[in-house]
Amino acid sequence: MRISEVIQTIKDNHYKQWGNYDIKEETTRDKVLYGNVDQECTGIVTTIYASVDVIKKAHELGANLIVAHEACFWNHGDHTDWLQDNKTFQLKKQLLDETGIVVWRDHDHIHAGVKWEGRRVDGIFYGLATELGWLDYVEENDGRPRTFNIPKTPTREVAQYLMEKMNLKGMKTMGNLDGYTEKIYMPSHIIGGVDNEELSHIEEAGVDTLLCMEITDFTVAIYMRDGAQLGLQKSVLAAGHFNVEEPGMKWFGEVFLPTILPDLPINFVQAGDSYTMITKE
Repeated sequence: MRISEVIQTIKDNHYKQWGNYDIKEETTRDKVLYGNVDQECTGIVTTIYASVDVIKKAHELGANLIVAHEACFWNHGDHTDWLQDNKTFQLKKQLLDETGIVVWRDHDHIHAGVKWEGRRVDGIFYGLATELGWLDYVEENDGRPRTFNIPKTPTREVAQYLMEKMNLKGMKTMGNLDGYTEKIYMPSHIIGGVDNEELSHIEEAGVDTLLCMEITDFTVAIYMRDGAQLGLQKSVLAAGHFNVEEPGMKWFGEVFLPTILPDLPINFVQAGDSYTMITKE
């Protein structure tokens, strides 16, 4: 099966529109970011990001197709015309050429929804909820789960559980870590900015803990910090954008893809912690 056929099969098992995602071939971010799709597919690796280490691991596994959720070349749209004299680009391109690996991005499609067990689910957020074992806690049984009503649990235990399940070495936190968590809200992508929509939602929905991708220091972050200092159950577990979405690509590769591509070897390769945590000596 050629890589182009594999990619088309994956696309055919996604929806094309959901909320802000309205997929059109001329505008979607889901492009072949690198490589020759006319070759036979020897295996698939799913990952959040096709880092240098992920590319090397995919080659070791005998895979020549990486399905990544995020951009490969460090900018929105993966434009490379401005990178031709960039040393990092040249070396990464050389590695891809030497390994013969194709990188295809699955971002808009997987958020628009995959066809799973008779319903549409956002493969990233549903996959995360599945990996965490939190499907029974999803508010309103949403196919794009971002709010969880969990049993009352010390917040530090929640943080440790998340790091264990997401295979992380650390996590940025703020707020009342010595309190408890019952309602977790996961904002979509960047939280903050100049409007008050997310902050108002946190208040109105009774959210005590945020599981964040990015968070803006001068808005929601200090709101949660002030709430904690006033004795409220307010905390932030800022695992990072890639780390929060990564378990979704694990579920996608290990659970979903084998149901539509049963004859191909498929592996998930973790890109890992986005940051190295150090402490003052």
